[in-house]
Amino acid sequence: MGIFSLNYDYKHKEKKNGNSFVSVRDKGENALLEVEKKGNQIELVTYWQNDKTTKFKLPLELFEKMYKDMIQDHD
Repeated sequence: MGIFSLNYDYKHKEKKNGNSFVSVRDKGENALLEVEKKGNQIELVTYWQNDKTTKFKLPLELFEKMYKDMIQDHD
């Protein structure tokens, strides 16, 4: 993971209910992003200094489109 491992913790888990779950902690900011696949939806939850700040749900297809658009080279 290179330089990212110095400032970020990345964990991928499968919950007991079978849902895929990823968390990314920004150690410097004490911030956390949790992403969980729930059926055909993606749920994103952010925490800052241990307080839940946002919760956002979107369809899996839209999440996949966003990901593809972000990693494409648009030069």
